[in-house]
Amino acid sequence: MKYTVCREDELKHGEMKEVTVNKKPIVVIRSSSGDVYALRNVCPHKGPALSKGSLDGTCTATEPGEYTLEKAGEILKCPWHSWEFDIKTGCSLFDPENVKVMTYNVTIESGHITLEV
Repeated sequence: MKYTVCREDELKHGEMKEVTVNKKPIVVIRSSSGDVYALRNVCPHKGPALSKGSLDGTCTATEPGEYTLEKAGEILKCPWHSWEFDIKTGCSLFDPENVKVMTYNVTIESGHITLEV
């Protein structure tokens, strides 16, 4: 079922918005590129609201001392223990096959952000 959660212009690039749909806590995120994503607003580790965390990138390295910043603004970091999740997939960075946050389909309809929950 689809639910309208806010107007498109209420969510700026790099911002997050907490919403509750059918008693489900959800965080809606507009990435720095302008795409909109929605994830369950609960960290699977200890349960804090992921929306209280930060949007960052992640570093990769091909050899010691050489770092590359990737996915800038696409990694949601838990405020308690810094567990990190890809906002596009909900997968954790440390164990993407086994530790995930539920994601929801998002559409923009007539200037409103709509979630399929």
